[in-house]
Amino acid sequence: MAVAPSWIEAHCVVPDGFKKGQPFVLYDYQLTYLANFYSVRGDAKWLPASPLLAPAFLYRRGLLIGPQKLGKGPHTAAHVCLEGVGPALFAGWAVAGDGYACVDHGCRCGWEYEYDAGEPKGMAWPTPLIQITAYSEEQTDNIYDALRPMIEEGPLADLIPKTGEEFIRLPGGGRVDVVTSSHQSRLGQRVTFVPQDEVGIWTRQNKMVKVAETQYRGLAGMGGRASLTSNAWDPAENSVAQLEFESADRDIYRQFVEPPRSLRFGNKSERRKIFRIVYPADVLTRNGGHIDLDAIEAEAVSLAARDEPQAARFFGNQLVAGAGTAVDPVRWAKLGKPRQVPPGTRIGLGFDGSLSDDATILRGCTADGYSFIVHKQIRPPGRKEWRVNKSLVNQAVARAFTSYQVGRMFCDPPKWWTEIEGWMAEYNLDGEEPVVMFFDTFQDRRMGPAVGRWLAAIGEGTHTHDGDADTTDQVLAAHKRKARTRDPEDDTRTLYVLVKGGDGRKIDAAIADVLAHEAAMTMPQPDEEPTPVFVWTS
Repeated sequence: MAVAPSWIEAHCVVPDGFKKGQPFVLYDYQLTYLANFYSVRGDAKWLPASPLLAPAFLYRRGLLIGPQKLGKGPHTAAHVCLEGVGPALFAGWAVAGDGYACVDHGCRCGWEYEYDAGEPKGMAWPTPLIQITAYSEEQTDNIYDALRPMIEEGPLADLIPKTGEEFIRLPGGGRVDVVTSSHQSRLGQRVTFVPQDEVGIWTRQNKMVKVAETQYRGLAGMGGRASLTSNAWDPAENSVAQLEFESADRDIYRQFVEPPRSLRFGNKSERRKIFRIVYPADVLTRNGGHIDLDAIEAEAVSLAARDEPQAARFFGNQLVAGAGTAVDPVRWAKLGKPRQVPPGTRIGLGFDGSLSDDATILRGCTADGYSFIVHKQIRPPGRKEWRVNKSLVNQAVARAFTSYQVGRMFCDPPKWWTEIEGWMAEYNLDGEEPVVMFFDTFQDRRMGPAVGRWLAAIGEGTHTHDGDADTTDQVLAAHKRKARTRDPEDDTRTLYVLVKGGDGRKIDAAIADVLAHEAAMTMPQPDEEPTPVFVWTS
C-alpha cells in the first residue's frame, strides 16, 4: 500500500535538530519496513459495510532490529502519525482515476495521491486507539518526545490541534497513550495499533512478555496490528524480540541486518566493517543523514571498555550473550549434533539430583566429548506437590551400567548420599579404582577446574551434545562466578564456577553436563593407566 509511506513524507516533519520542521524523508530501511508492513494480500476482499482490517495485510506484526542512533524513535513516531490519522487501512482496489485527497479526510494541506489501477487504496481508522509501549518511561519518551513536535511543527497540527504531555487526543474519539512496566493499568483496553519499543529487554522475568501477549490479544479483537523495534537482543534471555524473530509464524515481518558472525567487535578494523554493514549509507552524515560513524565509534569503544557484549549488541547489531552468561547460546546451538551412542560405548556419567525442587539429571559423555541425556525428572511449572521418583533414578543408573561401559560417574551428593553410597557399593569393585565417586560441586577449588575444562571444550568445539531442550535451557541459564584460586605462586589461573542467573532458572542440567564431561575426560581407558582424578584436600 504505497500511499502509506507517501502520506508520511507529505505530513510528518523532522522533530528536532538543524532540520527541525522540514519534511520527514524516509530512509531506505524505513521505507522498506513500511512497504512490507503495509503489503496487502492479493486475495483481500473489500466490503464497505464490513471493512477487512488486519487480515487484509500479509503481516499482523512487524519486527525492526537496528543499532543505536539509527533513528528508530522518529521512525515509530511517524508510524504512529500514520496509524492515528493517515491511510493505514485497506480500502479496496483502485481503478483508473482513483486517488487519495487530504481534503476529503479533514486535512487542509492540499496533498493528493493518484493510485495506479489495481493498487490497494488506503483509509484512516474511524477511532484509532494507540498505545506506545516500552519497559521504562525513558524509552517511551524517545518516541513520544519525537511525536509531539512531529505533529505540532507540520501539517498534522491541523488534524491534531492539541498534544498533551501524557496523552494525545485523536479525531473520532481516538487517542495515543503510553504504557510502561510501572503503569500497566491500561492493559486490556481496546487497541488498534501498538508500537512496542526495545523488545530485546522484554522478558518473562520483568513481566513484559505478559504485557506483549495481553496487547496482542487486544489487537486481535480490534483487527489491529503491532510494530516492534529493538536493538539486537541477548540470546540468553528469551526476550520478546527473540521469541518473535525465532517464531515459526509466517505472518510476522522481520527486518534485521546482522553482520557476519566472523567479524569481531573488539577488533577496530573489523568493528568499522560492522558499522558499514549495519548503518546504511543514506543515514550517514556524508550522504545527508544524521549518523557520524566517528561519533558512533567513540560511544561504542567507551561502552565496550565496560561491557563489550552489550556494545556489540547496541552498536554492532550482533547477537552475543551478556558478560555474565557462561555459554554463548549461538555457540552452544552449533555444537548440538545428535547421534546414537551404541551399546557398549565407554562413557562417563554426571549426576545432579534434587528431591522436590529444580531438576534431577543424569547425563552421559563419550571419550570424544559427546554428551547426551540418560534420565531426567523436572518439576512441572506451577506444581507445588511434586517429588522425584527415586526408583526411576535407580533404574536409569542400572540401565546405564548395563548398556554402556561406565568408566567413571561423578555425583553431586546433597540429599542423595544414601543412593550414591548404594551405587558405590554395587559398581565399585574391591581393589580397583572407584567408578562411582562423590563430587561436591559447592567446593570451588574442585568445581572450578572442571568448569574450566568444560568451557574450554565448548570454546574449542570438542564438546558436542544431543540438543536436549531442558539441558540447553539450563546451560544458557548458568552464569559464571569467580571461584577461589590456589596460591598465586602455585597457579595464577582464574577459576570459575556455575551459578544461577538473576532470573533463578534451573541450572541442574548444566551441572550434570559439567560432571559428565569431567568424568569422561578423567576416566581410565581399557588397558591404560588410570588418569589421576583431581582431588583437593584442605
